[in-house]
Amino acid sequence: MNAPSKPQKVPIYEPDALEVDGQLISHNVWVNGHRTSVRLEAVMWKSLHEIAEIEGTTIHQLISMIAARRHETSTLTATIRAFLVAYFRALHVSGKKGPLLSQVLGDASA
Repeated sequence: MNAPSKPQKVPIYEPDALEVDGQLISHNVWVNGHRTSVRLEAVMWKSLHEIAEIEGTTIHQLISMIAARRHETSTLTATIRAFLVAYFRALHVSGKKGPLLSQVLGDASA
């Protein structure tokens, strides 16, 4: 078997500096009618906004749905991060480009 004569160019995602610097950014959000502050990295906030747009909901409604799945010993921030990983894994595995909340959150998204 012969090797290709030229290496294949593979597009590489190059994140914005804010996406990888790890600096925490605080935002006030409404979770089930209660105002709270959440500290996440810029890439996490960007991802939440992208998911809210895909799902046709607001960031506050999305975080409220995520909070409903929070384990009693977990923080809201940790639950949001776990959700983001689960959501993008489901998106990758399914190959879908549309809403996945019901698949990722189950009954809590209803």
